[in-house]
Amino acid sequence: MLKVLALANYEVVYLVDYRKKQYRKILAKPAIDPLYPETGELNDAAMRTYLDSVLPEDRKKLIRETQPEHVLLATREHGKIIVPYRRLSPGGKLLYRKIVIIPHPDSAGHIFAIHDMTEEMQQRLESGRDLRLKEEGIRFIVENMCENFMIVDTKTRHCTTYTHNSRIICKNDFDEQIRWFAENLIVPEERENYCRYFNVDSLMTKIAEEGGVCHTSCTVDYGDDRHTIAITSTLITDPENGTEPPFLFLYAQDVTSVKRMEETNRQLLFYNQHDKLTGLMNRFATEKRVRDHLHAAPTGMGSTFILIDIDHFKSINDRYGHLTGDDVLRFMGQSMKQVFRSEDVLCRWGGDEFVVFVRGFADEKAMRDRLGILRKTMGTFTHQGASLDITLSIGGVCLRSGTTLNRLFRLADEALYEVKNHGRNGICYFVQTDCLTRQKARFTGIRTDTEPFPSRQVQGDGWTRPART
Repeated sequence: MLKVLALANYEVVYLVDYRKKQYRKILAKPAIDPLYPETGELNDAAMRTYLDSVLPEDRKKLIRETQPEHVLLATREHGKIIVPYRRLSPGGKLLYRKIVIIPHPDSAGHIFAIHDMTEEMQQRLESGRDLRLKEEGIRFIVENMCENFMIVDTKTRHCTTYTHNSRIICKNDFDEQIRWFAENLIVPEERENYCRYFNVDSLMTKIAEEGGVCHTSCTVDYGDDRHTIAITSTLITDPENGTEPPFLFLYAQDVTSVKRMEETNRQLLFYNQHDKLTGLMNRFATEKRVRDHLHAAPTGMGSTFILIDIDHFKSINDRYGHLTGDDVLRFMGQSMKQVFRSEDVLCRWGGDEFVVFVRGFADEKAMRDRLGILRKTMGTFTHQGASLDITLSIGGVCLRSGTTLNRLFRLADEALYEVKNHGRNGICYFVQTDCLTRQKARFTGIRTDTEPFPSRQVQGDGWTRPART
């Protein structure tokens, strides 16, 4: 009896005498199910009613396991029998039960203790369901969000790898797993760095130094194509034992398609902002770039804006054809990239008109020198072995104080007009100096630097411009 009572959560206990084919209740908890009879004979109506409440798929086993011959043999060999089963309450609720059968120490009968397992089984089911949901979540993550991930015991180096890639062989040791990855998937030129990076001790130090998370990437070869894999590493402390070394958690994500998409987006952005023929920025992108700079530029920071026209470009198209005209425009774009700096804004404004914008106040002599080189370079253009004698008309403006794009363009256009008004093939460059009344306005190619072009005073804005004739 003590053995029976030591079993947790019994519901009712019977003494069954197989010789007399009788049973009687010897122990029961309060509010016992009315289907449990007090006493009776084996296989009587009360017992059959109770068996009818057992689910059909469990009923046959329960009857078989409680037959006299089986009980006598099993308890003689094993000391007890445990038979779990499910039944329905009178209200239709599913109940989980088990019968524990042991020989009675003081009689020839057997003790049948029925235990209520409903709460325990529900917890098991919930735990099992949670585990299945976690496993399903892991499967979803691995299949849809990352290539694989790994949990490593940093103390023992034991690791568990989750993957949906059938090409990957999972090892139990982290160092072996890294070596396998390196030898079988990582491209040869990256293997040494890959193995060095995933040394556990140095990686843990690196994670701590970088704030808890590390990122790296590698290239793998699956045989059909190369893929770029981004790998994230972090440390996770065991919440139940914070004194133990943390676990290393790593997950790998295939970012090949993302990188290709980024490259496609970069190309689309480039073509959206650049002229396809010359490779220079287009007018829309240049206007935005210049206005953004002028808006954010520090007080007193100057700006240099230059307009360039290819002289008699229509005549080139008419005489040599539009394909040759396109070659001239392409050559212009290449020449501008060679002459000016990468940080300067170089633009095909439209047609045969080009723009150079320099952030800050450009040195007048240096700018004239660069523009002179550009003019000489364009003069070397040849068509079918013959020089076409390409010349440029250039108008520029250099301001020392804040301004607007419209003002820069207007002043540069005025300077360009002066060049065109005096035969083209020259440079007119307005420069704002520190004095309020005298400014420089010279033509290179039309007038020499030692022979200033006639000028006139313009009231109110501190500028001196060449007089128009």
